[in-house]
Amino acid sequence: MIQEIKMPAAGQTTNKATIAQICVKVGDTVKRGDVLVEAETDKATLPVESFANGTVLAILVDEGDQVTAGTVMMAVGKAGEVYVPAAAAAVPDTSAGNTPAPAVPAEQEEYLPIIKGAAVVHAVPAAAAAPAAAAHPTYPAMPNAKQAAREKGVDIGAVPASNGQFVTRGDVARYTPAAAAAEAEYEVLPMNRMRQIIGKRMRESLSEIPCWQCTTVIKMDACMALRDAYREKKGVKLSYNDIMAKAIAVASRKFPLVNARYENGEVRVYRHTNVGLAVALDGALVVPVVKEIDAKGLEQIAADYKVQIGKARDNKLLPDDMGCGSITISNLGMYDVEQFIAIDNPPESCILAVGSIKVKPEWDGGKFVPANMMTVTGSFDHRIIDGAYGAQFLQELKMLMESPALMLY
Repeated sequence: MIQEIKMPAAGQTTNKATIAQICVKVGDTVKRGDVLVEAETDKATLPVESFANGTVLAILVDEGDQVTAGTVMMAVGKAGEVYVPAAAAAVPDTSAGNTPAPAVPAEQEEYLPIIKGAAVVHAVPAAAAAPAAAAHPTYPAMPNAKQAAREKGVDIGAVPASNGQFVTRGDVARYTPAAAAAEAEYEVLPMNRMRQIIGKRMRESLSEIPCWQCTTVIKMDACMALRDAYREKKGVKLSYNDIMAKAIAVASRKFPLVNARYENGEVRVYRHTNVGLAVALDGALVVPVVKEIDAKGLEQIAADYKVQIGKARDNKLLPDDMGCGSITISNLGMYDVEQFIAIDNPPESCILAVGSIKVKPEWDGGKFVPANMMTVTGSFDHRIIDGAYGAQFLQELKMLMESPALMLY
């Protein structure tokens, strides 16, 4: 029995997703639980698994396609079975001598039968198609390929089908007319869904959030000693982000508005401190969150961030892993950036931009001595946090980072 694999609901905030990767090909044998497709939403990359055992009979989507919940993406069945999409099922069978239906022009086709091993080549009037036929046959096209061709200004009839059966959206994206190829002076990089979402959210942040900034400099010698002690005594590799996340949680006891989010026109102050960490990926940026930092020790915080960062780099983050923070840490210190300003991550109350640790002279009352100093710049949503409040929060954070033993209370 042929089973159709459909796009599941992408989450509570959207029912749309973009096909990021197709993990199988027609003819592959799959079993229940195998990942067939990876789809990008505005928050995460979701694996779509097979719920059936069998052979992949047809793949109805291409990488880059935007789909909604319920869209049929693949068909799985027994080897040798033929899958025909519902809209194409009414096409008469001519194998027994039945009268064939009139040919449908390629521009009017909405769905195409996909028959393993049988190329579907569309017939074109000889007078109109003679010049093109010398180069390659004219193939029918999937609806999204036609749309992409119209947007790109490409003649769909001139696009070859890489699968030998029908033109896909990917074929259109890769196609470049010979004349244009000779004149091209630059490469156009497509704005994938991740980059579009990043741009949209940052534009919203700059245009809608009355954000202000404040900077403090933290002496890091005590944090460095704490990190060395954990590594030497317990074999635990702490990062300065782990220590700062704990300091944020302790400071939030005095300054609970760092646990606030501006949502639906109201300020919501949460009971726990959920701290996001900006993670750079290849051409993208995600912010996984570790929840309830206030209830965890440094060792557990370090382990949780390690898991979340690993999921981010493997594109395995779920919607519940992101978008639930109240404050974000953005650390560019590893790139020798001394100071920068980060853009607030809506609807959170603030974001902390962390620079690199630099050895600078410090006056100890009698002479200058070397000290390891780190710059932290907070960007605060003025609808939630006023100037004095934000400055006092940074002052508390500085005190805790410079004297980590105070985080024990």
